[in-house]
Amino acid sequence: MVNTSLPTSVEAEDKTINYTATQLDSMPLQVAGFQQVQIKWLNSGKPVLEGLEEKAVNVSLSHDNRFCLCVAGYGSQGCDIAPITHRTQQEWTALLSYARSPLMQQLLAVNDSLDQAGTRIWAAVEALRKATNALNIDLAIAQTEGDCILFQETVSGSQFKVLTFPIALTRGPERMVALVVQNT
Repeated sequence: MVNTSLPTSVEAEDKTINYTATQLDSMPLQVAGFQQVQIKWLNSGKPVLEGLEEKAVNVSLSHDNRFCLCVAGYGSQGCDIAPITHRTQQEWTALLSYARSPLMQQLLAVNDSLDQAGTRIWAAVEALRKATNALNIDLAIAQTEGDCILFQETVSGSQFKVLTFPIALTRGPERMVALVVQNT
């Protein structure tokens, strides 16, 4: 049995409100300093947060057959999660385009397997498309550290970076995660 009367702190608008978990469960979000927020989808399929429009908080969602990934924050948001899938070199080239073959070769040279490299490019492109709505994306490697690769791309005069890394979760194949990250 779980004791739900343990004190809980909730931060809201630069103040801390202490309530027991039982009190917090039955309290309207507005009383606790939070707004009612819902995820809605535009006709384009892009998710938006309804209830946080004045705070300019954006959201991006990605899912595969088993897992869901969500990022939220100020500014453009983009994420993708994809199972690392086996394909031949010809299949990856057909999927990603011949123009991305040099990038694929660069990733192979930094110790990605063919399937890691292909899935990494796919996930990075998908994350950037979600953040920018751009169709033509020409990634370049900005930095590598271990099995993490940071890509960069300029879209409509703004520079974007996408962090990619493989992750092994509880079940199924290893996956590639791609997150649009802020320049700092």
